Amino acid sequence: MTNPIADISVPELSRRIASLERQEVGRSALDVCTLTMDLRHQYRRALVARDQAALALVTRERWTAADVAEVICGHRACAPRAAVILEWTGLTPDDGTARDLADRQQIAEQLRELLSLAYDKALRLIPAAPVDLNLPAEPTARLAYCAHWLRFVDGYRAANEASRILFAAILVHHHGWPVPDVAELGGVTTDEVSAALAAAAASPPSDADSGLLAQLALLDRVLEHNTERLLAVRDRALTDSLADGVPERIVAAHIGTPDQERSAAHTMEPCPA
Repeated sequence: MTNPIADISVPELSRRIASLERQEVGRSALDVCTLTMDLRHQYRRALVARDQAALALVTRERWTAADVAEVICGHRACAPRAAVILEWTGLTPDDGTARDLADRQQIAEQLRELLSLAYDKALRLIPAAPVDLNLPAEPTARLAYCAHWLRFVDGYRAANEASRILFAAILVHHHGWPVPDVAELGGVTTDEVSAALAAAAASPPSDADSGLLAQLALLDRVLEHNTERLLAVRDRALTDSLADGVPERIVAAHIGTPDQERSAAHTMEPCPA
């Protein structure tokens, strides 16, 4: 059969993580954002492929949930968790063998380790990155520069928040965690978790990962810190622009999104359409 995750190269992903230490910190802070998203995608693919092989063995070879748990968790006592994974209605079996299951489990474990390592590096690199390096001298150019990076951080932070809410909801829906507990762990609200329960039902139970959820919550604090640093640089450029006589409408056009305009130190007129 065709291996659905044959294209995943753990050595290449490991090399990309190692290269973060050999680059300028600002470059590494940017690269680690892309790398964590890529790793998360590949890890999820590996989990789905593993679960498909497990279901194939249950369907064809009459494996039990305890048999599967012994491979994916290391001990048969995890049979209830394995049963939840196997009973998810969105899972379809493939032609996987016992060897395929073991191989895919190994890949999933390696990717999980790399993902945790990448997030640890993100927690260190992102706040260490200078936000005022290579700033344009001209104030309005500085405004545009800051607006660009604020949009980047905001987009990455929004993706992080969506993942935290979904992971928390998966823990509730598939694994019976109390809503208040996962909301606190993930740094989200109970209402956000409850609203995501339908999406959690359509998501693989294997996506539930309390350790990863905690790391994502820490990452959000780091991203919030960098947003504040960028806003401080942006607001200094805003003050300089106004002091230089730049019209407020021009300044507003350089600030960027409405949310960023509201966080400015001055009240701006709406940006012209």
